[in-house]
Amino acid sequence: MSENNFEEKFTAAYDKMMERIQHFFEESETNAVPTLKQRIELAKLRAIELREVTAEEADKIAYYVERDLHDAAEYLETTGKEFSTWFNFDLQLVEARLYELFASVADRTRLELGQLASQAQMAQQYHTGEITGIGTLFCDSCGTQMHFKKTGRIPPCPKCHHTEFRRYSK
Repeated sequence: MSENNFEEKFTAAYDKMMERIQHFFEESETNAVPTLKQRIELAKLRAIELREVTAEEADKIAYYVERDLHDAAEYLETTGKEFSTWFNFDLQLVEARLYELFASVADRTRLELGQLASQAQMAQQYHTGEITGIGTLFCDSCGTQMHFKKTGRIPPCPKCHHTEFRRYSK
């Protein structure tokens, strides 16, 4: 599979998995509150069932989705700031649908963050080749910012070519 096809497939699967998680949240509002992990697992299984991605690919995408949601939820919990400040760039450039989807799921994830604090800390590392949702990553080596205005594959740092990144609260 070519690099472009890989990225298109994974970014579409990431966005679809996020939509399914939001749907599972809405569907179970009045029921017992299942965990984010359970919702991600359901979205992952649905993607496999519909043959959108392989089981191995679904595992990777589920990891990327969970990592991004934990990161956003931790930011909301620890800073008390508005969700829009987490992105660290002009929201005019983000598709409204992606913002609403990500914000909705991240806000609900924040409610589970107390139980998942240690996992959230571990989930903050980002690497070249992984898929990430909207937001800003900072190179661990030189601090260069990379702005993601849509779901995409993480490239090496454009300045120093290192491959590890984090999001930082302002």
